[in-house]
Amino acid sequence: MRIRRISLVAAAVATAVVLVAGPASAGSGGRLRIEPAWYAGHEVSFLQPSLFSAKPNGGVFACFGLGPDLSGVTRPTAPLYVILDPTATQDHCDGDPTALRHDHVLSVAPGDRGYTGAWTLVLLVEAAPGSVDLAVRPFTSAAQVRNAIAAGVLVDVSSALAPSPVTMVAPVIGGS
Repeated sequence: MRIRRISLVAAAVATAVVLVAGPASAGSGGRLRIEPAWYAGHEVSFLQPSLFSAKPNGGVFACFGLGPDLSGVTRPTAPLYVILDPTATQDHCDGDPTALRHDHVLSVAPGDRGYTGAWTLVLLVEAAPGSVDLAVRPFTSAAQVRNAIAAGVLVDVSSALAPSPVTMVAPVIGGS
């Protein structure tokens, strides 16, 4: 029931985003960038802004455009866990499938308390490189990620990779 609710709310959000934003939401090549993610054991999709701006108002992390720079905006956010690993299957830098491979795990989705579509990225790596194979056994829920952090399997490297928290708006638009 919850996933169906996510799908209905997400479809409405996606329609609104496409109708209101149009080409402004286009990523490289003029296409919307729809990203896969895990949420509560299910695969979902979210609309990643993927915008690079000629003006100095775009948020960027490495090779990824994150839409408007939200660093000066106070808005409630939820953790979006980004697991950086060569075995990740969900995303990588455009043009180089070996660069910054990563999987996404969402902590909330439409219908959950605290869901706003705004995220603070929590960047994670393996404590012992090679000990996890995300292609075979991905982390599919925030609880699994938090348990892996507590057990020392994953390490939060957010502050080492970005001097201030990385935030973005990326609404969930679909789920299974």
